[in-house]
Amino acid sequence: MPEPSSLEHVYGLNKWSDAGYSTIDTLYLRPVRWFHRNIVERLRGSSYPYYHRKFGPVKTIDQCEVQDQTCFYESEMTYLREKRIDTMVVEILHDRLTRCIAYEGRIDALDKCAKEKDALFESHANWYQKYGEMGVPHSCVDAYMKQKHLMIWMRRHPEVDLKGWAIERDYEQKTKDYIKSIPMPMEIR
Repeated sequence: MPEPSSLEHVYGLNKWSDAGYSTIDTLYLRPVRWFHRNIVERLRGSSYPYYHRKFGPVKTIDQCEVQDQTCFYESEMTYLREKRIDTMVVEILHDRLTRCIAYEGRIDALDKCAKEKDALFESHANWYQKYGEMGVPHSCVDAYMKQKHLMIWMRRHPEVDLKGWAIERDYEQKTKDYIKSIPMPMEIR
């Protein structure tokens, strides 16, 4: 027989506690249970299994008033949550690329894992563009200022490739050329 939880009353131990609990149950708890089962649950509708928590809209740091400390705190917590999520996304994509390389082998991985490699490169570049080089104690104000300065710099230098796709493609081509230049044994050719 399972152990009763701490919220359940065990009958038969004391007749006075039994009488008190039955009185409280009859007067207070039964009407609440009836109201919850018959009114609240019927009006609530069918439940949907949410797999991701949905957060309500929060103002960003640029939309907060000057002395609104609550808004500052909410935007800071939202910023930290988004940073954790973006970091996890980069880690998941890195794990996918590592598994693909282990499955395909190091030579075939250049062609067969290109989609995973590009996704990791893009997400890592975006992460670095948003959170990189700000120092350890930083806040959403620092990230907002970094974003503002980056937008100004990009407007002044439109010809610069910030994410480094050209360098990445040159490196991939050099790696492919090097692999082709390696002499293979006669059985494999």
